Amino acid sequence: MKRTDIVIIGSGMAGISAALYLKRANADFIILEGNLAGGMLNQLKTVENFPAAGKTNGSDILISLMDQLRYNNIPLVYGNAQTILKEDGGFEVVTDVDSYEAKAVIVATGLSQASKTIPGEEKFAGLGVSYCATCDGNFFKGADVAVVGNNNICLEESLYLAGLVKKLYLVCPDENLNGDKRMIDKINSSENIEIILQSNVDEIVGDDFGVTGIKINGKIINISGVFPYIGKKTSTQILNNLKPEMKGIFVKANEERMTNIPGLYVAGDIVDKKLKQLITAAGDGAAAATSADNYCKLLK
Repeated sequence: MKRTDIVIIGSGMAGISAALYLKRANADFIILEGNLAGGMLNQLKTVENFPAAGKTNGSDILISLMDQLRYNNIPLVYGNAQTILKEDGGFEVVTDVDSYEAKAVIVATGLSQASKTIPGEEKFAGLGVSYCATCDGNFFKGADVAVVGNNNICLEESLYLAGLVKKLYLVCPDENLNGDKRMIDKINSSENIEIILQSNVDEIVGDDFGVTGIKINGKIINISGVFPYIGKKTSTQILNNLKPEMKGIFVKANEERMTNIPGLYVAGDIVDKKLKQLITAAGDGAAAATSADNYCKLLK
């Protein structure tokens, strides 16, 4: 078993930001890289709202982050975290390669799609298929779009998009909408939202330029964008042994991004918060790193 003060799990925007702050604090830490460094950055085709970056994409931002890690002599340590165990005075992080004893842990494992469940979804990802309304909603101003799913995330994204698009089709597989009653009431009263209950999208269709429609019960509805929220999950199974306080699939944390378990921090899209963006992920990483470093110093 290897020992360090802080283990960062996740090498996306939140995890890398945490690593940069810990390096500047001269902390003893490691950052674990799973199967693919960058997380959701690898799926962002266009980014226009990240300060000082102009119009860019997730891959270019990731290249810059990797260069910054190399410049600061911060190595990514390969290992898929399997579980985190509470130990006297700290934690044990078990990966498929090794295990690490640490005083604090920052979990930044992100948000992902459980699977591409709709035919055509993977083909048109980034070409009209999006998983973030606040990231990509501006690309569909004045257009017709569809949102697919039935949960609070789906409802929140629908209400945000409704303020931008001409018409929104909310495709729900169930008899009724599930979620916060206030949001459901707002959706029901929105003039440009059409709710399609007890229905599934059979296929997302398009051409060489992107999405042109969705097929439901053999009928094509012409749209320019699709936001599927079926199968969205957080990678929080490694926390099962610790059982931190949750809100749905998200982990609750204070402003310093510490959970209700002392020494356990979360950052990025797994945090229970309203805005899930690259800039808030970076802020989470900075806050978690600073707090975790102070926590470890108090233990010495």
